[in-house]
Amino acid sequence: MENNGRQGSHMYVLTLRSDSGHVCTLSGTFSPPAGWSRYDFYTQLRTDASRRYPAMDSATVVHFSLDRNTL
Repeated sequence: MENNGRQGSHMYVLTLRSDSGHVCTLSGTFSPPAGWSRYDFYTQLRTDASRRYPAMDSATVVHFSLDRNTL
């Protein structure tokens, strides 16, 4: 696999399960603004997921991971 694109400083995975049983996993890389906490990132990611997938607005978090994107 080859990736010539620029990656963010952190890699995330968020898996949600809606009340109706649908599952959604979001993953990618991101460089948070200075001063952002893990919670800031989590809440922003949840907000973005709800905007993109309205059925996930009140979903249960099945998995959340945020780590430095290092070799």
